[in-house]
Amino acid sequence: MSLMMSILNKPLLFSLILISSLMSHTTYAEDEEPIAVAYIELAPNFIVNNASEGSRLKYIKTSISIRTELAKKELIEANMPLVRDALVMFLSSLSTPQVTGAIAREQTRGEAAIAVNKALEEETGIAPVTDILFASFVTQ
Repeated sequence: MSLMMSILNKPLLFSLILISSLMSHTTYAEDEEPIAVAYIELAPNFIVNNASEGSRLKYIKTSISIRTELAKKELIEANMPLVRDALVMFLSSLSTPQVTGAIAREQTRGEAAIAVNKALEEETGIAPVTDILFASFVTQ
């Protein structure tokens, strides 16, 4: 009992325990199945010149994976040239501030998914990309 009282007297510790217990419990509706996820690693890595101010060339080198539903994996793989082209065009258009820092890169991930989905939707009528994941992201 004294251990519980000690924990309750420390608001931060109590809050962390409460939050972690709430987050560890996953519920599904009775008829809802979890969606099977697939990851597609794009190889080779991307190396592109990106938009820069002045005459100095800037480069982005990145390793990208796509997260999608398992049922849509084949659609993405069948349209891989279109996917790669959309990513090259998107990455090439980025300015230095758009690729500098974690917050900017997080926004870039979301915008990359939109760019790929737009290209795929125009071609197939489906926007299958759930997320774009960067395994590495180097700028110079």
